[in-house]
Amino acid sequence: MSRWSGNKRTVAAVLGGVLVLMVVLVAATSGFGKDDPSGDSVAVVDGQEISQEDFDRALAQAAARQGAGSNCQPPAEDDPQYETLRDEALNDVLDQEWILGEAEERGVSVSDREVQEEFEQTKNQNFKSEKEYQDFLRQSCFEQEDVDERVRLQVISTKIQEEVTSEAAEVSDADAETFYEANEEQFSQPEQRDLRLVLNQDPEKAQEAADQLEQDNSPENWKQVAAEFSSDASSKENGGVRESITQGVFPEAVDAQIFDAAEGEVVGPIETDSGTYVFQVDSVTEETTTPLDEARPQIQEQLASQLQQEGFSAFLSDYRDRWVELTVCADDFVNERCDNFAGEVEPCPDPSLPEDQQRQQIEETGCPPPVLPRNPAAPGSILPFIAASGSPQRPHPAGADQEVPAGIPGGVPGGVPGAAGGAVPVTPGAPPGG
Repeated sequence: MSRWSGNKRTVAAVLGGVLVLMVVLVAATSGFGKDDPSGDSVAVVDGQEISQEDFDRALAQAAARQGAGSNCQPPAEDDPQYETLRDEALNDVLDQEWILGEAEERGVSVSDREVQEEFEQTKNQNFKSEKEYQDFLRQSCFEQEDVDERVRLQVISTKIQEEVTSEAAEVSDADAETFYEANEEQFSQPEQRDLRLVLNQDPEKAQEAADQLEQDNSPENWKQVAAEFSSDASSKENGGVRESITQGVFPEAVDAQIFDAAEGEVVGPIETDSGTYVFQVDSVTEETTTPLDEARPQIQEQLASQLQQEGFSAFLSDYRDRWVELTVCADDFVNERCDNFAGEVEPCPDPSLPEDQQRQQIEETGCPPPVLPRNPAAPGSILPFIAASGSPQRPHPAGADQEVPAGIPGGVPGGVPGAAGGAVPVTPGAPPGG
């Protein structure tokens, strides 16, 4: 479940995102919802009209977010910002219809009590007083009904996210064993050695240090010798101690002797391009390998997260494509999210990107992320409460969430980047979404 983060100036919270959902029966639904908008509608989504009144309210709120309107009145159509704000407002109303439509088909619903509990919790976390909250409503051109609806969308979105991720395939013991055998080096801990050393650029001084240590290699004498002769800043003040050293840390000539020396033996001087070394191995930790039985839970968790990620990526793409087919926009509102859009659509994902970046692109936004997205918002990208004045809304960056909602594997290797519907941190005085 998402959490909000806010201050007196700005309160940013994840409304939840617009969830990208894997939809079956695409063919069965294709062709429905293709009615043209009537005279007082800006779009039709699966037969559901979006009224001019709903759009105008979203437009006024978009203008308030950008500091472009006054008295909750959006700028006129000849204003230089109008087209940008129009697209942002259309995104808002389309996201709402797409989420609600997907939830209806999946049988996902929320109760008034769930919405109220979520609202009260987030409100109490982000507003110190009722006056602060009322100021926010006024500045953002929100009515309480708008807030309630956005909170409802957040709760619905979280439930759909949980449902999507729960549909990932189970990871069997055989799958874990195959991964373990192919990546056994990941479960190995190389040999490590604790040692004491002196490093000096002058071979004669290094020899002097070695002579003194040959006579007395006690920790007390090492402390005196290292302090006097060593130039190794990380160890000279603590008796030359360097812990948990693995092969490859020191120059090759020194490295080979370190991992061949017996414990307690003073070795050196050894001249290298970086200076002359004298060392003594204090202890040896042999190489270890975590057995499969111990590694299995970690492996299964990682593989399960990867399966969820792959399913979620496919889900985003399918969701966008399907709901575009079910969306028809009025002539003055057509963009890439409308089935009657006749222009060129940038491929989703961008085929010129490496595979991992294509996957991330889908996970974060459902399509390449412009500053003001005309594509469906990804989970966590919708800000429910944004105070007036600020930078254009943009997709929420992967990894910026402070909490991960139930069902989203964001805390383990291979988790779903950008799928967490957590709060967007806001720096005091910083513009929301900037």
